Amino acid sequence: MGRVSKRKAVRPNDMDCMDWMPVEIDNDEKLTLLSAVCQIVEVVRNSRYDSRIYDAAARPIAYIKDLLFLTEKQVVVYAIVMDMYYDNQISTFDIGRCLDISPLKAMTFSEDLEELCRRNYLAENTDEESTDKSYSVTKDAINSLQQNCAICFHSSKIRSAEDWFGALDKIISARCNRKIDYDTLCLRIENLVKQNTRLPMIKRFNTKASKLTTEEQMLFWWVCNMVVCAGYEAMTPDHFRKLYDTLAVHRTQRKSLELGSNGLIKHGLLRIASASEQNVKDSYELTPWVVKDMLAELELETATSSSKDIIDHTTITPKQLYYNEREQRAIDQLASLLQPERFAQVRDELQKQGFRKGFACLFHGAPGTGKTETVLQLARMTERNLMQVNISDIKSKWVGESEKNIKAIFTRYRKLVAESDVAPILLFNEADAVIGKRLEDVTRSVDKMENSMQNIILEEIEKLDGILIATTNLTCNLDHAFERRFLYKIEFAKPTVEVKSFIWQSMIAGLTPEDATTLASKYDFSGGQIENIARKSVVGRIISGEDISLNSLIAHCDTELIGNSVHRKIGF
Repeated sequence: MGRVSKRKAVRPNDMDCMDWMPVEIDNDEKLTLLSAVCQIVEVVRNSRYDSRIYDAAARPIAYIKDLLFLTEKQVVVYAIVMDMYYDNQISTFDIGRCLDISPLKAMTFSEDLEELCRRNYLAENTDEESTDKSYSVTKDAINSLQQNCAICFHSSKIRSAEDWFGALDKIISARCNRKIDYDTLCLRIENLVKQNTRLPMIKRFNTKASKLTTEEQMLFWWVCNMVVCAGYEAMTPDHFRKLYDTLAVHRTQRKSLELGSNGLIKHGLLRIASASEQNVKDSYELTPWVVKDMLAELELETATSSSKDIIDHTTITPKQLYYNEREQRAIDQLASLLQPERFAQVRDELQKQGFRKGFACLFHGAPGTGKTETVLQLARMTERNLMQVNISDIKSKWVGESEKNIKAIFTRYRKLVAESDVAPILLFNEADAVIGKRLEDVTRSVDKMENSMQNIILEEIEKLDGILIATTNLTCNLDHAFERRFLYKIEFAKPTVEVKSFIWQSMIAGLTPEDATTLASKYDFSGGQIENIARKSVVGRIISGEDISLNSLIAHCDTELIGNSVHRKIGF
């Protein structure tokens, strides 16, 4: 049942018997929004909406009209409802009571009330049990009355893009809660944009705004708000269903996105999501231009900046590495190739010749020979970030999950490449578990999963548009299909005596060349093992104050060995 009003009904016959005369107001009074409202209410009360009110209150009506950009009729309604700011259930009946007109005639003000709602001076109450619409004056309207200004989001409170999105989020929340309709949403967002053109973010947006329809602009800000305020990276059309009043409009926008005819797609503001771990096809995301340029002030976390498995090349500590002569030549060649300008030239030439543009490299050899550290130093020297894959995180006990994890890694890497000025390196460290020989005549689900994962990796390497480096200790178990897909294969052998001598001297300050040669000849250690000895020496000096000498180093070397065999090849 609707709300039952206890107010006394207006009797038209009694009103017709009254002879209304305009109330004289002080035209010399300095007007403010508040004083103008008071003067208008004084004139129109019990006027039976006589046309003479517009002449009698011409000055205050003109003042509010110019200040708030309302029509004369809307000004009258505005003044009446502001005079009832304390009532949270204002209706056309209340306006009729003030003007002393019939309820039926008062219904002609419904559109004006709706317009005041659109301007955020009124809020429509959502009472499902009531058959009559009712309204309440908003806090913003009361503030504007007290501050003698229009409701304007361009204020001292909005000084940054973050403040601006705080205001936008309130508007969109009102739409999500069905407190405002789509037209009101459009009006408020348009005003929010127009009133804050000084913000760099809005200036950048306006370079493209003229190419977009109103609907496309509203969808764009909706998506931006989901990213900035709700933390979304990619959205499906279902995420912006609440934006529209009808399903038909939603379907139209959805179809234009799917076909690529939507202005947001055409003008580089939205794109089909390049990484969707949920395997959703029709998902969309902001383009790198929006994230990096337009919304630069917000410093949004993207796939290139927020992930824990991304190693920024600027954080890699320079380290001198020593190689055998053959390895040094191969690594120098690869380092030269991966320099950004050279890499771009090579890719373009390969594309012209009809070859694959991606580079897959395999670093193989004994543990501790510097495979992983070489990848890090290559990334540092060529100014490429690293996306490091944790093999243990890929495999899952659930059927099908491991395959999805592998696909997600490559789709995410493609997104990184698209967002980066310099293509990052995808590192599969200790990749023995995922590039081994495929099994034949498998029956167990685990074996099928292993084969399926390897097939996915082979397929992804085939269409790779970037740089992949895999490291492994075991090449005897490498599938021949992988061998063919790795363009560069570099073997890291145990260092020679000469190279080991250089490593000993680089690791331990003050070690003489003679002592370094002695240690290099006596112990068949990898670079990783020599580093272990150096660390032990530093710890021993800190704890016991022992001097680093040849004898103390030999003692540490002996404890490094297992089985007391100087020729045993071990890692760490």
